[in-house]
Amino acid sequence: MKFNPENASALDIVRIFYRVLIPRPIAWVSTKSKNGIDNLAPFSFYGGVCANPPIVSLGIGRRKDNQKDTAKNLIETGECVIHLATESRSETIVKSSLEIDADTSEFDVCELERKEADIVNAKIVAEMPVAMECKMYKHLEVGKGPVDFILVEIIKFHIDDTYLDSRGYPDAEKLNPLSRLGGREYSSIGNIWTINRPE
Repeated sequence: MKFNPENASALDIVRIFYRVLIPRPIAWVSTKSKNGIDNLAPFSFYGGVCANPPIVSLGIGRRKDNQKDTAKNLIETGECVIHLATESRSETIVKSSLEIDADTSEFDVCELERKEADIVNAKIVAEMPVAMECKMYKHLEVGKGPVDFILVEIIKFHIDDTYLDSRGYPDAEKLNPLSRLGGREYSSIGNIWTINRPE
């Protein structure tokens, strides 16, 4: 099979692209609107950019040419909390992607407990093992959508000690992160093994 996106419809590009860009980690992003509404939504166009300082990227598409609440809030306030999505909370994470009125909080719809962050105003989902307080680093509009491409700097990590290994580092098997595949498919960790890199 050969596929040229230049000559394809947007839907056909999505059907191919989303099924080969796998697995994608999921950022469960909490923001607070200027009106004080706590927003929460998952995004799988998400990845690390650099470690010092720790910066990650979020690709947030638009709905009918309108910015999603997460992008709007993040750009206006410059703050968010990113949670590591886990298999155990997969149903709730997907439920929070429901398109609802901007004056309604997904925390309430999903019956989630809020916890205050130490630095930013966005709330932490209390039961999540990893939460990262973030400040916006840069915003760009990318592609034909356009997509809101937002770089955020992690300014504080919150990690539940239960999910650490014997050395005090986050344990991937204990965390059992959730990832996105194509269509409505999701996955969690399967086999884990070690490969030594050449000297």
